[in-house]
Amino acid sequence: MASSLLAKRYKLVVEGQLLRDLRPIGEFPGEDINTSALPEVAGWIAIYEELAAVLSSVLARAEGTPQADEMRRQLSWIENRLAAWRDRHAELAGVVIDRNEHTLTYAGKSLKLTRREADLLDFLLRHPKRPFTSRQLATLAWHNSRLSDAQVRTYIMRLRSRLREVGLEEVITVARNQGYGITASLGRGGVESSWP
Repeated sequence: MASSLLAKRYKLVVEGQLLRDLRPIGEFPGEDINTSALPEVAGWIAIYEELAAVLSSVLARAEGTPQADEMRRQLSWIENRLAAWRDRHAELAGVVIDRNEHTLTYAGKSLKLTRREADLLDFLLRHPKRPFTSRQLATLAWHNSRLSDAQVRTYIMRLRSRLREVGLEEVITVARNQGYGITASLGRGGVESSWP
């Protein structure tokens, strides 16, 4: 869906042609950063992730052209907007992760995490409604493709166990044949389902 939005928005011509008719990006119709609906926030995160991926791909082909600087500016805007939506998700979820101190705060309770646990939870919360395989988590959350699937599973099990201490035991779940993810959105009133 987002790919078609980007193509339509910029009149993207496939087959080696570059973007034409670049225009400044603004909010999409119906986009409201102040929404309190977590599933809607997760949807906007997915849209902006896709927009960033597509524009990055096009930009790679456009390097050295007059349009490249404008595309980089717009990609920067999209990435900033994505960061704002991810921050909104964390704010609504009520989960605060201090990456420097490796602590999690939720519902007035604090929990000291290891660096890997904090990185893993932060990554999953910033990518709601998406399952990740053990290999993807090792590479994307920790930038370490040498971790085995068994090691990642161990980190997941330990983190799920630790999250019980603050009432978040059901947040990280397993999607059969897909991987691990945040399959529930944290709401002010507890955990609400947000995956079909």
